[in-house]
Amino acid sequence: MDEIASTATPPPPQLLLTFDDQEAGSAAGREIRSDGGSAAIVEMLTVNKATAAFEKGSNGSTALRFPAYSGTSSGSFAALRIEPEEWLSPGEAEFTFGADIRLNKLTNGSEIDNGDNVLQRGLFADSAQYKIQVDKHRPSCVIRGSEGAVVVKSKQDLDPAKWYRLSCHRLDRTVTLTVSEVGSDAAPLVVEKTGAIGTLDLIGTEPLSIGAKIGADGEVVRSSTDQFNGWIDNVSYLRI
Repeated sequence: MDEIASTATPPPPQLLLTFDDQEAGSAAGREIRSDGGSAAIVEMLTVNKATAAFEKGSNGSTALRFPAYSGTSSGSFAALRIEPEEWLSPGEAEFTFGADIRLNKLTNGSEIDNGDNVLQRGLFADSAQYKIQVDKHRPSCVIRGSEGAVVVKSKQDLDPAKWYRLSCHRLDRTVTLTVSEVGSDAAPLVVEKTGAIGTLDLIGTEPLSIGAKIGADGEVVRSSTDQFNGWIDNVSYLRI
């Protein structure tokens, strides 16, 4: 595990959700816009009771709080759906995606909700997929293409009392997961893994989902939501 140094300034992301234009309160019915460089249609999806809300995040920012864990199909679920666009299909290009997150203490434990999805496009059964998740309080990212999948996992649990910045980066055959504690001077945790990936052609109806699993029909997958329980902020995606 080594810290990666770079002197090049990356271009602005195509997708950037900061939520800083939102007032505190229920997220239901809100217009949510991206500050990224490409046009994006963002919609809030809710299942059962709408409990997602905008609240104070880290460093005085605004974050989106997702529903608390319930473990049952009658619980509250929510996700952000970003309509599929060509730039959300990375192909063989270098790309980076991630978000700032803070977890609840209780986040999983049932077949309905046994994970914490941060950002995902493509499901397990699809020909391509990229995702970042925090199952059992441990971050990981998955990038799967035409030639195979690379899964990178952290062995370090995240503290529910702290904010973290999670980033997943694909360059050729290498996938890098970076975990930084927001507001800390400590060196980030960096984990790399190399393997066959190939092309990620996601040019169908699959939306990009934030906070829970969304199917090709554009709705939350109720049989296995993998609902994120906690706060998410500064969601970004950059295809270089």
